[in-house]
Amino acid sequence: MTAEEAHMAPPESKGHLSVARVKKGWHVACRSDQLGEDPVARTVLGWPLALYREPERGGVGAVLDRCPHRNVRLSKGAVDQDDCLVCPYHGWRFDSEGSCRGIPGLLQGQSETVSKRSIPALAAVEQDGFIWVWGDAESEPVGRPLRIPFVDDPDYVAIHREYLFECTLHAALENALDVPHTSFVHRGDFRGQAARHEIVAERRRIPDGIEVEYMGEPPLSGPTHSPDGSPIVQRHWDRFFMPGIAQVEYRTGADRHQITTFPHTPVSDFQTRGFLVSCWRLPDQNPEVIRTLEGFLDEILAQDVAILADQTANVLRFGGEAYGSTALDLMGPEIWRMLRRAEQGLDPNSAAIEQRVRLSV
Repeated sequence: MTAEEAHMAPPESKGHLSVARVKKGWHVACRSDQLGEDPVARTVLGWPLALYREPERGGVGAVLDRCPHRNVRLSKGAVDQDDCLVCPYHGWRFDSEGSCRGIPGLLQGQSETVSKRSIPALAAVEQDGFIWVWGDAESEPVGRPLRIPFVDDPDYVAIHREYLFECTLHAALENALDVPHTSFVHRGDFRGQAARHEIVAERRRIPDGIEVEYMGEPPLSGPTHSPDGSPIVQRHWDRFFMPGIAQVEYRTGADRHQITTFPHTPVSDFQTRGFLVSCWRLPDQNPEVIRTLEGFLDEILAQDVAILADQTANVLRFGGEAYGSTALDLMGPEIWRMLRRAEQGLDPNSAAIEQRVRLSV
């Protein structure tokens, strides 16, 4: 027996980790209401960023949170009248493209060195209550971020939540769009509290994403039969949009509609920040109903935070993953395939994914 063999260890793992770093895409850095007059620090795709508002132009900036002079956090600085972010240590000034616009104290004839002191910057836009950044400093953004449906519609109640998941981006996205786990992790709150139902799921390609439609399931809450006694059947879609947006939609009858859009932003390889916007059209929108919905979402998300943290801890304990997918895993493997292809600079939409399966929920 060698010295290496003498150490106790878990069974050998392949060492594979579902970590994908998709830079060319829009990622939520923070909510709009989190960015005021002062800069804020956020980390996206492992990049520490200083986010700030441009008071004159009305835009937003996202630059690397480190002054190239003496390594001080630019997020601790201030914004001047020329829309420049000013370092709090020696007053170096940077615009939203990362260009150095001034170094106080330089003598005449030395100003030509200023333009050489630029820092990396990411393109940033404000949309639907979020500050979005394009994850690649070396490329021009393509299109705009996905719109958040019904977030400003007065007929809908919009509930906002933010959660930090201790897991990979892939694990967080799969969890958000995984129907089978709801009967166990969320038993009694979601599915799993009554008899199981056989339903049909159809998976299809949508632009830069995947959609699965579930057909034949009774409503998860509220009346299950109409006044004439006929059964009510809800419509349900789960969607994934590149590079990190999950969306779940339920329609029940003419007046009950819920659509939750869940942008996920990688902070690091094993930490993902989720920004949830859940929009509900209901027959009754009194404050008590809204508080009940908020409590329901908080409980569901807390359960997901816990199970994902445990999953990650176990993956790291074994030194890698051991995924054994079945026909029920309609989203996870395809999300992973799209993330990996995008990371490699390939078309994420190339595979044929159409599938129809029957399942029990």
